[in-house]
Amino acid sequence: MTVLDLVSRRDSGVAITGDGRTLTYGELWRRSDLVASALSSVRGRVGYVDRNGTEFWELFLGALKAGVTLVPLNFRLSAEELAWICADAGISLVVAGDPFVGALPPSVRVVPIGRDYEDWLSSSPAAVSRDPGPVLLMYSSGTTGRPKGVRIEDGQLAWTVGAFGSQFSVDSATVSLVPTPYHHIAGAGWSLITLAAGGTIVQNREPTPSSMLAQLLSFRATHAAMVPALIDAIVSAPSASDVTALRHVVYGGAPISPALMKRATDVLGARFHQSYGLTETTGVATILSPEDHFVESRLLSVGRPLPGLSVSIDSASGSGEILVRGPSLTSGYWARGSDDLFTPDGWLRTGDAGVIDDDGYLYLRDRIKDMIISGGENVYPAEVEKALFDHPAVLDVAVIGIPSDRWGETPLAVVVARSSVDGAELIAWCRERMAHFKCPTGVVFVDALPRNASGKVLKRVLREPHWKGNRDD
Repeated sequence: MTVLDLVSRRDSGVAITGDGRTLTYGELWRRSDLVASALSSVRGRVGYVDRNGTEFWELFLGALKAGVTLVPLNFRLSAEELAWICADAGISLVVAGDPFVGALPPSVRVVPIGRDYEDWLSSSPAAVSRDPGPVLLMYSSGTTGRPKGVRIEDGQLAWTVGAFGSQFSVDSATVSLVPTPYHHIAGAGWSLITLAAGGTIVQNREPTPSSMLAQLLSFRATHAAMVPALIDAIVSAPSASDVTALRHVVYGGAPISPALMKRATDVLGARFHQSYGLTETTGVATILSPEDHFVESRLLSVGRPLPGLSVSIDSASGSGEILVRGPSLTSGYWARGSDDLFTPDGWLRTGDAGVIDDDGYLYLRDRIKDMIISGGENVYPAEVEKALFDHPAVLDVAVIGIPSDRWGETPLAVVVARSSVDGAELIAWCRERMAHFKCPTGVVFVDALPRNASGKVLKRVLREPHWKGNRDD
């Protein structure tokens, strides 16, 4: 089964809407044929940089038909970062939204969306031969250095779409709201599940609680993907009770609190699913079912493995790293070695630490890279950060390990304060809530935390001045 087999040609039904354009399946198929023809002369990979738009899916299906690898580019990246990825991936042509054209390097041909794109579709270039490659290259966010191009192969993507989509009662009547950008596997994958079922994608180019709520109402969306913070904002709006068509909500990125879960269920009346995964697992490894959301202790879990996948914990190394095995795994990284990505017996190393309970539910602890070893004890920064976030004076926080002559490493809290507070108060706050070895021994205050283009905190930047000369980080 291939991805094109899943998204088989249909003439009727709305495939994509929400961005000011509406395309039926027949129109999408015909326009992707034009893209495939225009791509026939392209050597190398083809890129896309813009907010969510119908051109992405024309390009995605056209690239599949032409046998060209598509590289969705993060529109928040700087010109230097875009140039690096274009060079690393060997991109020769980029279809770009107007605001992003000027950020692309002169080494690639740029086709601006609009009249230039329509002219390009009408071209009939001579075809060239090319070596087969992955369907997609999805570049990681690069919190620990340069991003890596994750290879997404055809069979891998097709299997995941089928297996994950089976969890959500998706069919041709589905109307799915998609706020997640397509340069994330979550955005592209969630949309592809809907297209494979013959449903309708409602695109959101600039997602905010108000814009999403408006689309939930105006398009009568039956399915949606969002993060808990967005769920909270939506159900707090007075008009949220008017949302009556929503049936399924899938979320990730963080657990959902029992109080928010009850409020969201009461207001929206939908079934909630939590998923956990990485780009390297095609976006999913585990899922927490709607029924599990009514068992309060399981709300802190990310669920059990998606049927067909296996999840284990690498207890032998002492790291507690989460390992995944199954047909959704990437074959490796583009243009670089992948030896450290897999164990000798084929399990994918996630880089996340976790535990599995007796019933098979997985609980995340933290990123292995960020784990602090203090006096021989493992300290997970996410646990300490959660405690500090509960303090009313803390607006934002990151916990890192810094050198300690006594303990090897010791936790340091880097805090953006909402109101006046001192470090001693925050340390005392933590000591009342967790084992003392986990608590920060110091607090520094900053105006803002450094983040990458995807919004993830750059902890290596915070660690660097403390570890300079001590180790490579």
